[in-house]
This record gives sequence, structure tokens and C-alpha cells, in this order.
Amino acid sequence: MFQTPSTDAGMSATHEPNFDWSQASSLLGEDPAQVEPDMIVIVLELIESSAVRFKELKAMNPATERAAINSLAHQLRGSLLNFGFTAVGEVLWDIEKREYTPSEYPALVEKAQAAFDASKKMLGARYTSLRIS
Repeated sequence: MFQTPSTDAGMSATHEPNFDWSQASSLLGEDPAQVEPDMIVIVLELIESSAVRFKELKAMNPATERAAINSLAHQLRGSLLNFGFTAVGEVLWDIEKREYTPSEYPALVEKAQAAFDASKKMLGARYTSLRIS
């Protein structure tokens, strides 16, 4: 799938987070108004569990818990990429793999959270049957 060139990490030229719609449609189907009930449950669980994981990331200390942060970021990234959340995945990759100072960590987590919130909103707008709030 063609991605609009990025103007900011994880953002398209329209300032929407990059999202892999082909990945989402492979799981959710081609008709946004008719997602299978089982998949709706899975997506809503993904969103709920991701929100919990972001809270866990925010509570971690990057000076002393880097291995745990890397592991949690890796798990969260994998879960979200399965459903097309590429912008979030990019920031979580930075949290997991790149070097940063402990003082930079809160901003990285906030950036990932913001990309998640915007991507979740886009997914809910396109796939109305998910009823994402």
C-alpha cells in the first residue's frame, strides 16, 4: 500500500498518523459497517489492553527499568501493528530500540499515546461498526 510521504515521524502530509489500512481490512473485512462480532470484541480488547499498557509505560522509570520498558514496548508494538497501527509502532520502536535519556522518555511515551489516540479515532471513523469511542 502506498504511504503518503512523512512530514513528521509517523505522520502523513495530512497530519494524520500513518495507518496500514490493508492490514486492518485483512482482519476486519472490506465493509466497515459489517465487522464480524468476534473481531469487534478482539479490537475493543486490544484498545482496552493497550490503554492499560500505556499507563504502565508512563509509570516506569527509564533510568532503572529499561529492560522492562523495552519488553513492554515490544509487546505493545507487535499487538498494534497486527491491526495496522503503524505510527504507534514507529514510536514504540524508538522506545524499545533507540538510545534516549531518561528525561526524553516521558515525551516519547506521550508521542506514542497521542499517535495511538489519533489512530484509534481514525479506525473508529472508518469502521463504524466497531463503535470505538
